[in-house]
Amino acid sequence: MALLFSSINPSFLILFFLSSLLFLTTQQCNHHHFSALLNLKNGFDLPPLPSWNSNNTDCCFWEGITCDEATGHVISLDLSSFRISGRINFENLFRLRSLQKLNLAYNDFDGSPIPSGFDQLTSLTHLNLSGLNFYDQIPLEISRLTSLVSLDLSRNEYWNSFGIQYLKLENPSIGAVIQNLSNLSELYLDWVHILLQGQTLDLPLPPLRKLSLRDCGLSGSIYFYLSQHQFLSEIDLSRNNLYSAVPSFPGSLRKLILQECGLSSSIYSSLSQLHFLSELDLSYNDLSSAVPNFIGNLSSLTSLLLSDCGLHGKFPDSVFQLPNIQIFDISRNPLLTSYLPEFPQNNTLQRLFLSGAGFSGKIPDSVSNLKFLTQLDLSYCNLSGSLPSSLLNLTKLQYLYLLSNKLSGLIPSSYGNELLDLKVIDLGNNLLNGTIPSSLLSLPSLQMLDLSGNQLSGQLGEFHNASSSQLEVILLGNNKLQGMIPRFIFQLTNLQELHVSSNDFSGVVELGLFQNLKKLYHLDLSDNNLSVQYVSGNSTFVSIPQFEFLLLRSCNISTFLNLLRNQEGLRELDLSNNKISGVIPKWIWEGIESSPHLLLSALQYLDLGSNMLEVIDLSHNHFIGQIPPCLGEIGHALFVLNLQGNAFNGTLLQTFKEGCNIKTLDLNGNQLEGQVPRSLANCKMLEVLNLGNNQINDTFPSWIEALPLLRVLVLKSNKFHGPIILPQTNQSFQMLQIIDLSSNSFMGGLPSNMFENWKAMMDEDRSQSFLHKTLFGTERTVYYQDTVTVMIKGLDRELIKILSIFTTVDLSNNYFQGDIPKSIGILKSLHLLNMSHNSFTGQIPTSLENLAALESLDLSQNNISGEIPWQLTKLTFLSVLNLSRNHLVGSIPQSKQFFTFTNESFQENSGLCGPPLSKKCKDAEGAPSSAPSILQSERKYDWELMLIGFGVGYGAGVGILFWTLALWRKGRREFYIFVDGMLALIFPSMLFVAFAPA
Repeated sequence: MALLFSSINPSFLILFFLSSLLFLTTQQCNHHHFSALLNLKNGFDLPPLPSWNSNNTDCCFWEGITCDEATGHVISLDLSSFRISGRINFENLFRLRSLQKLNLAYNDFDGSPIPSGFDQLTSLTHLNLSGLNFYDQIPLEISRLTSLVSLDLSRNEYWNSFGIQYLKLENPSIGAVIQNLSNLSELYLDWVHILLQGQTLDLPLPPLRKLSLRDCGLSGSIYFYLSQHQFLSEIDLSRNNLYSAVPSFPGSLRKLILQECGLSSSIYSSLSQLHFLSELDLSYNDLSSAVPNFIGNLSSLTSLLLSDCGLHGKFPDSVFQLPNIQIFDISRNPLLTSYLPEFPQNNTLQRLFLSGAGFSGKIPDSVSNLKFLTQLDLSYCNLSGSLPSSLLNLTKLQYLYLLSNKLSGLIPSSYGNELLDLKVIDLGNNLLNGTIPSSLLSLPSLQMLDLSGNQLSGQLGEFHNASSSQLEVILLGNNKLQGMIPRFIFQLTNLQELHVSSNDFSGVVELGLFQNLKKLYHLDLSDNNLSVQYVSGNSTFVSIPQFEFLLLRSCNISTFLNLLRNQEGLRELDLSNNKISGVIPKWIWEGIESSPHLLLSALQYLDLGSNMLEVIDLSHNHFIGQIPPCLGEIGHALFVLNLQGNAFNGTLLQTFKEGCNIKTLDLNGNQLEGQVPRSLANCKMLEVLNLGNNQINDTFPSWIEALPLLRVLVLKSNKFHGPIILPQTNQSFQMLQIIDLSSNSFMGGLPSNMFENWKAMMDEDRSQSFLHKTLFGTERTVYYQDTVTVMIKGLDRELIKILSIFTTVDLSNNYFQGDIPKSIGILKSLHLLNMSHNSFTGQIPTSLENLAALESLDLSQNNISGEIPWQLTKLTFLSVLNLSRNHLVGSIPQSKQFFTFTNESFQENSGLCGPPLSKKCKDAEGAPSSAPSILQSERKYDWELMLIGFGVGYGAGVGILFWTLALWRKGRREFYIFVDGMLALIFPSMLFVAFAPA
């Protein structure tokens, strides 16, 4: 034994002795605290905390517990982010009277006020109750915790039937709760609604070091408070209304967060004195100033956030040289101008965001010096050139955003071999060409790949181990990709979204092949050369993913896909421009208001909250049979019903109930009969009513004037008959901008006051015109645009967009008689007027000279007599004129636009003379030579260009764009959405109109 001890190091014996002594003197958990903690846990729903059990008697070793070694009393309880839920029994918590630190943050206490009783924990120095779903008034007892050093009550909210409920400091006020906490140095009250009762932000607060009052509904000045607290190091007053300037700051400030505060002055010059400032965030304020050079001298800065501040001018390069900068965001400042600088070696940048910041030029090779960079966003700049190989040195890069630039050339295949940490690659909307490297798709950490809107071509190559890929989103739309959909796509088990629309993919796609992609909820195969079917041959039932968005436009589908019957979560479905024929299956309509199985009907948007349809678009297929009457009964939820271009028969829907909210009803191009249902007057939100090209037999539905928002009324090519009888009110058709009654059997004279209430066509200032489109949804915005077909130069043209800047009146091909009402002259913003092929008599009203916007006038094949009014020469936008086949006499006016019209405009009027006719007038002394006509060509789109509002002189240049859009059907929808978004940003009150062949 002696030999054993003689071989042991004496130092070890001493250490062993001291450790044993310490163990013997350390007290086990106080048994009262042990009991209180167990009872506390028993109140939890699904209690986590496996170490909290009666078999483990020393609670000092439980998760989240710290004890005083001398007494065994619990002095610290940290249960933050343990996912604890339920209404806990705080009485057990208040038995832990020795608690000095309590952190319950980010659990779910099921929506309740903060309980009274915290004042029993008199030893508390740190209290964190953030993110617990507490709401209502903060109790006054908090003011008695005079030992508090840190108090965090931030980010509490609770949703109930009354909306979002927050914590409040109203009665008692913030002053009553806080002012006695003289030891407090950290205060976090984000999202707490603070009522100041006439006070400003000059609050009676203790001398804090850290203050966060984010989104508290405050307003006023913070100057007094800041100037009185020179030891303040961190302050966050984001999302309040600080309308007063802040001329000075405490010199000790290290963190200043004033995001979205309503500040409107320039960047404060007093910031230049903050030599210790490490974080500065002035994002989302309207500073409207240049970036001062002194920002480049704040050498302690690690984070600079100036996003969306209205900054302008040249951005100082010195800011990029800051020695400690790690996070840099000046995105969404389009008036800034600069080039990417030369980045210094040993740069510390980790996140760089310049999206939409007005930078241009090429990406410099020195970007390779950003070796610590994890996020790079250079989107929506004006960058050009190729993708640099220098990016290969950014081996820590995880997020790469270069979308919407002018980058060209090939995608380097080496990206897929070197940048192994990449999670997101977004190169969409550039000018990239060539093939897609398969190594890019096989990156081990890649979750999202966006290469849409480029000029990429070729086939997608296969890659191995696709089943282990992390890819969740693939966006390849609007390219020139070819071949079949590769097999590896069907092995990407983590895939959630696949967009390959508007390419040249071909072959058959069986939706059953997606059966293993259980997470896939968004699939867009539209506008390729694909043929989509459920499963081939007589295959048995195959379970496919539950889609939310299934877009199969122009996919050569010939039968209604039975797979839809089992889709219970479908929100958007596009089956337009297919070859579906036959009767719509009954199961589509059964239980339309309550059955979840209706979530599979052919629609474009669905509100899952109420199982109600909002948009149904089955246009341009081959459906037959009657329209299910239940569609009219769900008008309170339905906004758009578009069944045009099918073969539906029977009568129109008859049951539009009160509270109907339909905005667009388009049944054009079917075989519908009967009368226009008077119940349609219940649809007070109706803006577009298109019943053209059917077999409807009715008189003019004058009662329709009760629809106050109606903008488009199309009744063309039906069996309407009788005179136009208008109601005797001053409110009828005030919003009307397009009316087409052509090719019916209307008769009689037009009422003299017919046009007097059409105010939407009277306004010369069309600056408030808007694109008629509909946005639906809350979680996801769904884009829907109405279309209507109008006749231009004798040919039907489809208006892809309906704008209030475009107005038309078409009464052609009827049996109208009598004079043309002089009141037509008050429609000062009218663009197209067609009264041809009627029996109008009398003279051409001189009031037409007031139609300053008129671009097309067709009065042909009537019985109009008299001379052509010289006042028509004032119509400087007039590019189409047809007065042929009437009884006009006299000389043709020789001025302005009339020099451009050809014989066809005036033929078969035996009394007319003068150019361009060969018949000379008797009193003429040498007729002028015929001017070359700009309309001799029968090109399809010259008139459409005039409708856009461009003069004749611009026709050639703009024609290139319109020929492209007319022939490039796949890209047209995406182009319109892009242009709408850009124009809405630049000219929110002015938009354009485009045409396509009908």
